[in-house]
Amino acid sequence: MTSSLKTRRRKEKWFRRMGFLSLCLALLFLGGILGKIVYTGYPAFFRTEVAAQAERPDLLNVHARYFLKENKKWITASDDVDMYYKHEVVGNLTPHQIQAIDSLKNQGQIRLVFNTGFFTHSDSREPELAGIWGGLIGSLLTLFVTFCTAFPIGIGTALYLEEFAPKNRFTNWVEANINNLAAVPSILFGLLGLVFFIHFLGLPRPSALVGGLTLGLMSLPVIVVATRAALSSVPPTLKEAALGLGATPLQVLFHHVVPMAMPGIMTGVILSLARALGETAPLLMIGMVAFIATPPSTFLDPTTVLPVQIFNWSRSSEMGFVENTSGAILVLLIVLAILNGIAIFIRKKFES
Repeated sequence: MTSSLKTRRRKEKWFRRMGFLSLCLALLFLGGILGKIVYTGYPAFFRTEVAAQAERPDLLNVHARYFLKENKKWITASDDVDMYYKHEVVGNLTPHQIQAIDSLKNQGQIRLVFNTGFFTHSDSREPELAGIWGGLIGSLLTLFVTFCTAFPIGIGTALYLEEFAPKNRFTNWVEANINNLAAVPSILFGLLGLVFFIHFLGLPRPSALVGGLTLGLMSLPVIVVATRAALSSVPPTLKEAALGLGATPLQVLFHHVVPMAMPGIMTGVILSLARALGETAPLLMIGMVAFIATPPSTFLDPTTVLPVQIFNWSRSSEMGFVENTSGAILVLLIVLAILNGIAIFIRKKFES
């Protein structure tokens, strides 16, 4: 008996150690990935400027002449100059240009400043002028359409299936298909959006409307499953007590069941929207991979989203776009962290 007890305790200690080791490895890998992204991406938040009085047009960006006409004192440098000043990467610079940069550095006519253009400019062919504003606006418009599509339909479907639908073969078939759709690869929803919304309905291809509807279809099963799980967690005795006091089934649902299930419902909705915000594959299928230099002003304007813009930048070999890619990933991670924080706050708020 004593030997058996020692064996069980030894196995328990081994299991705890393996679990702790797994946690440490997961944190190590996550920290390594985040560290690499931060190290590569934070320089994108700064840009190199050259004093206009230096009169070195060969060191400036291709649109510098417009800023010179406006009598700007500092002009954004070219991508090659920016990379050399930040990382001492020679790139396409000539020895004469490198000597000129070193001379300007000694004279205080070249500097590093916060890159506000990275947040206020849209996409550009030049990495030193490219920004995330257009992709961020497109993501917000697309996410708004996704929410307006998936939230009412998903919540309504879950309420009906969980509280009012008869239990028969048809509803069992519907429930099984919804559960299966929640695990379908997202690119298939992009194919569905391409066939139905673009080819059949004729909606404009690279628009926030089509992107939002496609992501809404993708988010719908997840919201239904999460909402049903939240509703089923409400104790049946609460429903029975309310019905016994004379409340109608509808009153029981909206006065008692839904308020108690609200933390789980809102958590599922926000997490599904966070997943939709980071999706790329379904949007590539519906043509939102195009180069968009102007931020959209309506839901039908040509639009790109931040994950697709990151994908486009990652395909470029220029080091400036490598920085921009990591910088945009950092912004996207911050937005996703905010959404997850809101989900946690809402859960705690409704549980208190």
